[in-house]
Amino acid sequence: MGNPAATDGPVVVTSLNPFAKLGLQRRCLDRWADLGLDTFTANVDAEAERLVAAGLSPERILTVQTDDSGAVLHGKPVPLIRPLLARCATRFPGRSLILTNSDIYPAARDAGVIGLFMAQAPIAALVREDTASIESASFAARAPYRGGLDVFAMTAERLAALNDALTGIEAAGLMAFGIPGWDYLMGALTLSLGGAIMDSGLLLHERHGPTYANVDAFFPYVPAMAALKMAEGPSAAEAAHQFYQRIEHECRMSAAATRLARLKYYRQPLAQTTPQARRVVAQFLALAPFAAPVVNFAALTALADDLRGEPPGARADMERVLNLFDGGAGLHAAFREALLATLFARLARAGLDPPPRAPRATDGRHIRAVRRLSEAGEQDFATERRAVARLYAAERGGHGLHNADLFAHLIASADNAAERTLLTLLDPAADITRHAA
Repeated sequence: MGNPAATDGPVVVTSLNPFAKLGLQRRCLDRWADLGLDTFTANVDAEAERLVAAGLSPERILTVQTDDSGAVLHGKPVPLIRPLLARCATRFPGRSLILTNSDIYPAARDAGVIGLFMAQAPIAALVREDTASIESASFAARAPYRGGLDVFAMTAERLAALNDALTGIEAAGLMAFGIPGWDYLMGALTLSLGGAIMDSGLLLHERHGPTYANVDAFFPYVPAMAALKMAEGPSAAEAAHQFYQRIEHECRMSAAATRLARLKYYRQPLAQTTPQARRVVAQFLALAPFAAPVVNFAALTALADDLRGEPPGARADMERVLNLFDGGAGLHAAFREALLATLFARLARAGLDPPPRAPRATDGRHIRAVRRLSEAGEQDFATERRAVARLYAAERGGHGLHNADLFAHLIASADNAAERTLLTLLDPAADITRHAA
């Protein structure tokens, strides 16, 4: 998909992470290509080899030299933004550029929505829409995440101006994919170049936990933000909050354009599923029929496809599974939702992962997680059992660990027949294929 340099339209550039959630990232990249846009991923040689081995065409890879990566500055070889943008200007002269994070899915009918965004301004910073899963998104549901900027669309002329501006900012040398703070500086530069910040309305992103928690990582950008009169600081936390408020303001001012983009171009993502994935969901609903009213069959089937697509021994991405089963029905229901997520992961990965094992003294992550839970202090019953159920889910589905003590706590915490049924099915000794037959 997406023949490189096939048109004179916009070019989409991202950086795929070959070590985590590659299937989801590929779906996002391929969806950009389905819109008729040329798509590329920027990666160092070692990552490029992994991507090619996973089936990505070498023609879609922009090879990044180590010196143009964050290997030295950040300890990981993610592409530095400043040299990447300079390279895009040279590699794709005269063409508009869309710079996007790799886990953004454009739920659009066609590429005309890009023209609508850029009709608002020649450079636009776009806010994503968060969702539990791509397939569970709906036209009626809106959840813009204005704490960050994930997509930047710009004309060739504004790309040249942006490159000139970045050359004069010392902190811009730190900007890199996956490193906090660079999107705010890019947003500030977007506004300073006559651009716009707006809700996209249709650029979907599956919710996940924060990839960083230290706001001090934003501090190097504060002087540049202050010079652009976009944030005063003086602390990193104050500057970040000030620019967050600016994003909120800009999105409110451009709300009419967002509504038009969504009304005219939104397309409901459709699940591309296999008979095997549908069989997993059918087994799940046979085992837990009480879950049928609160789950999305298409979203579950798509997730089963993704989970089964991972190699043997890779385990389940429990963050995605737990997100999909989180119905927002409150603490009491969250216990059952975590058990349902664990059962679903067990079914989806059946035959691909070895049986769960007991934790060992060398399992440092497990030991720390249990210690944090035990040190959490006084908690009410519902909060505590939810925390234990989610920890057990993450360890059982994501790491193949069965902690007998945690499981005994879950059994003692169950207070209805449905919860007890789920725990019977989650017993490692249970033959769930017999139950589902």
